[in-house]
Amino acid sequence: MNKNDSDVIQEILIEENYLPAERIEESDIVLVNTCSVRNHAEQRALGYISTLKKWREKKGKALGVVGCMAKRLAGEIISKYPFVDFILGPDSYRKIPRYLGSIIQGQTKIIDTEVGNELYTGICRKSKKVSDFVSITRGCNNFCSYCIVPFVRGGLRSRPVEDILKEVNELVSSGVKDITLLGQNVNEYHYQGVDFPKLLEIVARETGIFRLRFLTSHPKDFDEEIIRVIKENKNICEWFHLPLQSGSDRILRLMNRKYSKADYLIKIEKIKKNIPDATITTDIIVGFPTETEDEFNETIELIKSIEFDDAYMYRYSYRPGTKAGEYPSLPEDVIKERLKILIEIQSQIIKKKTEQMIGRTYEVLFEEKAENGTRGKTRGNKDVIVTQKLRIGSVYKVLITGVRGRTPIGEIV
Repeated sequence: MNKNDSDVIQEILIEENYLPAERIEESDIVLVNTCSVRNHAEQRALGYISTLKKWREKKGKALGVVGCMAKRLAGEIISKYPFVDFILGPDSYRKIPRYLGSIIQGQTKIIDTEVGNELYTGICRKSKKVSDFVSITRGCNNFCSYCIVPFVRGGLRSRPVEDILKEVNELVSSGVKDITLLGQNVNEYHYQGVDFPKLLEIVARETGIFRLRFLTSHPKDFDEEIIRVIKENKNICEWFHLPLQSGSDRILRLMNRKYSKADYLIKIEKIKKNIPDATITTDIIVGFPTETEDEFNETIELIKSIEFDDAYMYRYSYRPGTKAGEYPSLPEDVIKERLKILIEIQSQIIKKKTEQMIGRTYEVLFEEKAENGTRGKTRGNKDVIVTQKLRIGSVYKVLITGVRGRTPIGEIV
């Protein structure tokens, strides 16, 4: 989502005759787009901002901090980093050109972190990439107890269908072949009678997109209608990212996830029954406050049972203002050890699943050059490398002949 927001900001500036700089040293303006989902992301952003002090001291420069962390920590940023010129929340990007004029002329400071109903409609980006993102919603209404997003990005808003189609068509015409529809929970999309499965079907059938994906589905809202649409439209990829977060029903209730372990397993079984070759990936949070050893082991057993193709695994990150922030935290050494165990087990599953690809043929869309070859992605979002130097954007059938680390290596058929 931040990558997509950065592209939106760039398009807003280009429309006002600003040009992207290749290097920081060449730029007059630097914007640091930030994330607040985890503390680690915030600390990295703050560290990077501190490195820009000398650059900002040069005449005619302007430094902005934007995004979710800017919304959450505006006061702290302006106090600790007085060389920052403006701080903008996720709904204030259209104002950047106007604010830049005021800053450059008057050397003023601006803070604008008001959350509203912004959807950034009417901004149709061109792209030089093979794969790109299109936001279909902004904000979130779910208030998972560990999550800061509803506080910094506001409530859920759905983007007009016509605007989504216009952007997808613009990206397709500029050469994009793989588009991911984005939302904190795409399943809650609803605009003038069009729900998410219907939107997915409309985009698949009314644009020339070669491959279509979506992120992220909340398990509580995921249903068989989405599976049906994917089965009936060959340009929608058979890749499901369905965040589990925990295998313990008690922890899921504390997380305010609104589904049980049994509910989740039913949805996984429906995917596997209807689309046997589907790729299923997930998110897991380890060390959630009050998580017991037995509850952690429930998560491990569920992961072993489902055998996800990949997983994004995180240690719980305390977020001030969230409900989970009120619960007693686990000791750091316990959290780190559990994460280590989880990563080791999931890595073995990934190794096993990747080795199972050997001898099979996959359609691969090649996205970028790799060391001694070209890297591409399968429909299931799995990276594949071939030794040939291929044209970026080309599509080939690839026979997987081996595995290097976690990456399948193949030959053009």
